[in-house]
Amino acid sequence: MIEDFLESAIVIDDKPAEIAELVDLLNSKEIFARVFLPQELRARQTPLKNTKIIFLDLRLEEDKDTVTNVGIIRSLFSQVIGQSFGSYGIVLWSKHAEDIGALRSRMAGDSGRYELPLFLVGLDKTKYLRDGFNDLLTDINAALTNDIAASFFVNWSNLIESGKNETLRSIYSLIPQYDNLQQDLQFILYKLALNHTGIPIHQLPNYPLEQDAIKAITNILAYDVTHQPANHFNLFTDPAAISFSGTPAQQSKVFSQLNSKLLLDKQHIDQGVVMPGNVYKIVKDPSFFAMEGVPEGAVKIIVEMTPPCDFSQSKNEKRSRVLGGFYIKELSNTAKKKYAGPVFYSELDALFIDNSTDTYDLRFDFRYFGSVDEAELKDAGQYEILLRLKDKLYADVLQKLAAHTARLGIPFLKEGR
Repeated sequence: MIEDFLESAIVIDDKPAEIAELVDLLNSKEIFARVFLPQELRARQTPLKNTKIIFLDLRLEEDKDTVTNVGIIRSLFSQVIGQSFGSYGIVLWSKHAEDIGALRSRMAGDSGRYELPLFLVGLDKTKYLRDGFNDLLTDINAALTNDIAASFFVNWSNLIESGKNETLRSIYSLIPQYDNLQQDLQFILYKLALNHTGIPIHQLPNYPLEQDAIKAITNILAYDVTHQPANHFNLFTDPAAISFSGTPAQQSKVFSQLNSKLLLDKQHIDQGVVMPGNVYKIVKDPSFFAMEGVPEGAVKIIVEMTPPCDFSQSKNEKRSRVLGGFYIKELSNTAKKKYAGPVFYSELDALFIDNSTDTYDLRFDFRYFGSVDEAELKDAGQYEILLRLKDKLYADVLQKLAAHTARLGIPFLKEGR
């Protein structure tokens, strides 16, 4: 497991002679190892480049106690790891669980200073100095197996790498002649990108189509990753014992953050590009969307709901179909009932909508369904773009809107009516 995962490693140690055999072992496995003395890192002016694992001696200064050495490590990481290092794990040379716990506990408060490790496992350095490093990778695998975060991260990373290779292999194999690689690959990516959102040709000059090419390839990657043969690891050995360590409020915040990531896109939006799923704040309240009875303090919004087939076939500027709604910091229990019935889309509570730390409840009202000129949606003075509904949420809103607008009913005689 670990050999497939590692391409390079960083070794931080104050005694290079002790870890020379470790470096030789890593190099023999074609794992490039960089060795740094603590003083070399202190003098370093630029951050380290990412590597997936760092071998770290807890006793960087032998004459100092554990608390002091933990402080030294944290100071070094602030200087050379920083906040853009990327994901990594730590193998800590220590046979004492309390030392590992001390470092993990102190690092927990450093999230604003440097990138925190995804896992931290401890091994007894004296064993390898006595018996040699031949069993090291086997021992690391055993340690990772008993660490949920490490097991998931390593296995997931290996699957991503295998899936990436399979995706690239499948795309490049479509090209008939390697001599025409550049031309044909550009053509394939162009068609995949156009197909991803179905953007009309006339919008391309103002639209970053490269993003859709990446999204289309990533969709293929997702399938290839999930269908790679994976090493079995016990992530959920006892489902009944799985729990959250924080308070109910902290758990709710985690759910809010996850739901926001799953459902909302606040990054890839552009005021000048009108797309299905775009959500706009109503700046100038038009009469049609002057929704009545919204809660005090609510912000009125509209969401672009043009069906994808109509959107992709549009040749010129058009009128967009839009659905009205609002968001508010928190609906009372009474208001939740009021804005829950068949005319509302009421699935969305406690989402992060803007860049603040506040969460909002969001509602769409199926009674306020109309159309707006594209030119008006591009005018931030009338409609300010906030975010975009991701595909699954957009599809669910569209389906429920269609179900609402298609309610026909029948004339049926009943007694007592």
